[in-house]
Amino acid sequence: MKRLFAWFAILLLLLAAGQSPRPVHAQDQADPKALQAIGKGLVSHRATYGLSIARHDPRNYRSGIGGGLSLEFLNSCDGYVLNQRFVIETQTEDGQVLSDMTLGSFESLNGQRFRFRLREQLNGEDEEELVGEGQLGAGGGRITFSQPEDTTLDLPAGAMFPTDHTIRLIEAGRAARNLLRADVFDGSAADGFASIGGFIGRTLPPSTEGRFDGLKQQRSWRVRLAYFSTAKKSDTPDYEIAFRLYENGISDEIVFDYGDYAIRATLQSLEILPRDRC
Repeated sequence: MKRLFAWFAILLLLLAAGQSPRPVHAQDQADPKALQAIGKGLVSHRATYGLSIARHDPRNYRSGIGGGLSLEFLNSCDGYVLNQRFVIETQTEDGQVLSDMTLGSFESLNGQRFRFRLREQLNGEDEEELVGEGQLGAGGGRITFSQPEDTTLDLPAGAMFPTDHTIRLIEAGRAARNLLRADVFDGSAADGFASIGGFIGRTLPPSTEGRFDGLKQQRSWRVRLAYFSTAKKSDTPDYEIAFRLYENGISDEIVFDYGDYAIRATLQSLEILPRDRC
């Protein structure tokens, strides 16, 4: 899962469109009032996605991929709750491999506090478990893990947590800023965070068509994110994710790109949940 096209390909897209290729850090130009309004507008929802192969190199040992992604996002009075489960069934010449990852997190409304729990199993056997919490400040932040014990991770100034990153992608789309760079910790690793290069396409107008009411009457943007692991310090991104991001925070048309193969996540169900009265 480690080979992808380089970040310069995103820059070439901008150059071809006659736009500035200078990446803007997510903290640089954001309007605090706009960020707060976007955060309030994120809808609580449950979504399920079916997984299938989007692209496959015949030389890759995988002969088939299936499974599903389930996601629950709650916009609560004191923060954002995000629960995810990612189950991938991979067919190989040696048989089936089943990967099952669950990640639950809480992020404060101001984006400064974060709690998380990750559990990953491979063929029913525990592979990894991470539990911890984080705090950000003006000079950076620190993640303190209770599992594994006695483990900490320092974050640089300007780092953020995942919902704050999503809010800033929407804010950049609204402001027609096409490139956004961010350092993001999401609870999926103990030895590093992700330095993410993002390309945000032009605003797509609202539509009254579509299978899901939660996506109607919403502006959206096509987004591509390149994830570079700071633990590996490589010039090549670990993977990329392309998706359509709606103004209410829901994602659709997702493709996880790992270089020699890519997985498509197709939205199969969407339930908009009532928001707590605060």
